[in-house]
Order: sequence, then C-alpha cells, then structure tokens
Amino acid sequence: MKSLLQTKEWAALRESQGWKIHWLDEILVLEKPLPFGLSFLYAPEVDFFQIDFRKFLPKIKEISVKSHSIFTRLDFLNQKYTVFNQKIENILKTNRFIKSFEEIQPEYRQIVKITGSQESILAQMKPKGRYNIKVAQKHEVVIEESKNIDDFYKIFCQTARRDGFQVRPKSYFEKLFKILNQDGLAEMLIARYNKVPVAAGIFTFYSETASYLYGASLSEHREVMAPYLLHWEAIKLAKEKSCSYYDLLAVSPFGKNVDKKLAVKYAGITRFKEQFGGKSYQTFGSYDLVHKSCWYLLFKIIEKLRRN
Repeated sequence: MKSLLQTKEWAALRESQGWKIHWLDEILVLEKPLPFGLSFLYAPEVDFFQIDFRKFLPKIKEISVKSHSIFTRLDFLNQKYTVFNQKIENILKTNRFIKSFEEIQPEYRQIVKITGSQESILAQMKPKGRYNIKVAQKHEVVIEESKNIDDFYKIFCQTARRDGFQVRPKSYFEKLFKILNQDGLAEMLIARYNKVPVAAGIFTFYSETASYLYGASLSEHREVMAPYLLHWEAIKLAKEKSCSYYDLLAVSPFGKNVDKKLAVKYAGITRFKEQFGGKSYQTFGSYDLVHKSCWYLLFKIIEKLRRN
C-alpha cells in the first residue's frame, strides 16, 4: 500500500512547518529540529520491503551525525500478523531497532474495502450505520465540498474542547489543504443542517486509498446523524477517484498486552467507525534506531509527561 506520507506533497507540507527533508533511495526521511542543536529523524508510513538496509542505514548514519540526531524512527505501514512477521522482526532486531515507546501515526486502523457497488458497500455496513445514513437523509442534511477552512476550524475547535484533545493552529490546516488540494489529493466536506455547518472532515486520496484525515462535529443537532452521511459521501467521492480502500484511521488497540487507557480513550470513536463495516488492522508501527541513548531516555520521559 503506497502512502501519501511518502510523497513530495507531504514533504512540502512538513517543510513549511520547519522540518528538514531528506530523500534516501526514494524514501522520505524527515528531520525534526530539537533544542540544544539536536534533532530526530522520521520516515512516516514506509513499506518495509522497499528498504534495502545495507544501503539505507549507512546513509541514515551519515545524516544522523551531521544533524546530531537522537534517534531515527521508521513507521511501517505493513500489516502485522502476516507470514512475514518473524522475518521483519528479525531484520529489525539484527539492525539494532527497538519498538518505539509511542506511535506518531495510528497503529490500529479501521479499513473498508470499497471496490464493489454502492449497494454492496452499504450491505456490508452494520445495520445502525445504514440506518443513521437514512436518518441524516430524512432530515435533509446536505453535504458540500468546500475550500473554506473557517467552517471546518470552528467545528474542529468545538470538538477539541468537548473531547479534550489538542488543537492545531488554523495555519496548519490552511497549509495542509492548500498543498494537498491543489493536486486533488485532499477534499474538505461540510455537513449542513438547516444551512448551518454541523460536521466537517478533511479527506485525502492517494493511490488506491482514501483516508479520513481530520473530522469534527458539533454537539448540537446530533440527532440528525450528520457524520454518518458525511462519511458515506466521502466513500462515494473516493470511488469516483478510483480508490479501493477507505481508511478511517485510529481505532482501539486489540490483541495481547494492549494499552488499556488507550483502548478506553478510543472506545467511542471505534464504535462509530465500525458502523461502516470493514476490518480492524494492526500495522507494524514504529521502530527506533537509537543514536544517543542518554538523550533518547530523556526525550522519552519528556514526551510521556507532555502527552499525559
């Protein structure tokens, strides 16, 4: 699966936010400046089998020395629990990678296959999902494509206050949408009820995958089920753009030794996303190659304190 996060457009977005850009054997590696002249390196959503570690690691070492990097993080998009599990783990261990203490991109995702007809996509949804789409249609909720970040951001800020997550500045969304929308890689959809914006989302479209990048909804008028119709229209738009998969991104972790706090945190949004059918997947997630062990330990402590 090819990732939007490994494109020149994503590189341009990150560069506009102060990250430095490196391309190593067609793999995007981002350099994040840190205090005291330090940094860390990060390759988002890479395909494990795209990397030739014999060539890649010497180049990483060279950059890490010049940039005084604490560590290099590789975020693998490959699905876990496959026949390649042991092979991947052995190669990473041999090359001194350790499992990251945190994930930047969602490790657990809900992905819906959308290659069939609209009828077949609706049929594989859960009954409540189909029902709530009809409720929104009955209430005459209207879904519109928009380029007005203000409409999205007002709803996003209210959602953040309600659900207690950090708000990115509006300038971030302005840059993101400007860079990705000009090449048709992103669209913004607004759900209106009685002409009032009540839900909104930014969706990306790259290769065969459409992704639910950001979303928000008001507490008011929740009875009209606008977010359900918003996603249904996003799925139809994804089909128009020849996508085969709809990635709803983060859901609760599953399997052995899961983070119970994280599972509880994502329980509500997981129930919502599961209404659209599909399957929950675990990616291989992030692994770190540590260059400065003492600084890495300090960085880990600071990040955990910041996130808590």
